[in-house]
Amino acid sequence: MRLGKFLSDLTKPELEELEGLLNLTEEQAAIFYLLSKGKSNMYICEKCSLSSTSLDIRIRVIKDKIKRLGWC
Repeated sequence: MRLGKFLSDLTKPELEELEGLLNLTEEQAAIFYLLSKGKSNMYICEKCSLSSTSLDIRIRVIKDKIKRLGWC
């Protein structure tokens, strides 16, 4: 599953509901928001001051949280 594609396909109410259920940290919430807007990983790395490896790990954590909820 490409998280950015999955999130960008959701409606605003669905995104808000999912975000509320995920219990995200501030950093995870920022990444979640940027991915939902279709931003590239390079852009997110720059905005959040993360390396690509760190971003990949945070995206994996967000994906795991979504999978545990059964949203995908």
